[in-house]
Amino acid sequence: MGRLNTLHAALLDGGPLRLDGVTYYLHGGRVRACRSKRGPKRSRTEGEEAAMSRFTEVRKMWRMYRRATGDLPVWRVAAREVGRTRGDTYFHSLNEGCIEAGRGVTAFGTFRFAAGSLEMPRLTAARREGWTVTLEWETGEDRPKAGWTDRVFVGYFHETLPRSPGMVTAAEARRADGRATVTIPDLGQAEGGRLHLYLFFGNETLERFSPSVHVEV
Repeated sequence: MGRLNTLHAALLDGGPLRLDGVTYYLHGGRVRACRSKRGPKRSRTEGEEAAMSRFTEVRKMWRMYRRATGDLPVWRVAAREVGRTRGDTYFHSLNEGCIEAGRGVTAFGTFRFAAGSLEMPRLTAARREGWTVTLEWETGEDRPKAGWTDRVFVGYFHETLPRSPGMVTAAEARRADGRATVTIPDLGQAEGGRLHLYLFFGNETLERFSPSVHVEV
């Protein structure tokens, strides 16, 4: 009777209780019991915890990326081109190996700022004066995957801010120009701090994009 009285009091205070695979509850003022549908909750393994932490970090990166690029539909378009339904999951699948929990991007050289079916830029030079950088690339010829009128975008990370992606648009430049000069916001960083830049193109209607190419300056 002592155990039943204790259970009765606990159930009055807090509702059903699950103990050793049995759920106790009140019905008609009396304590009832039934076998729990679920066993005790299994704790996550160390590997599962690490995977969950990385997943959370990639989701945070995606939110920061969307904030930096605004309405530019890079990943939505890229996902559709490869038969994927969601841009965020495609971003995750290509970039999760470059990101660590609590640290952000740790492999800048392999991070994909953009993806798509336009031809990737072929960088030939990258020069920097303060926070102003000039990028040069091969122009090739006008063709379906490399149009002369393709627009120019530059994604970036300050090396000291690996969880804060940014992007600038070279508004007047086109692929045919072979070069673009942009100024990267300093974000309060010390003069001369290392930058990781990601050059990519988008067509005039922003319905197709190229993969990004990385350069460190």
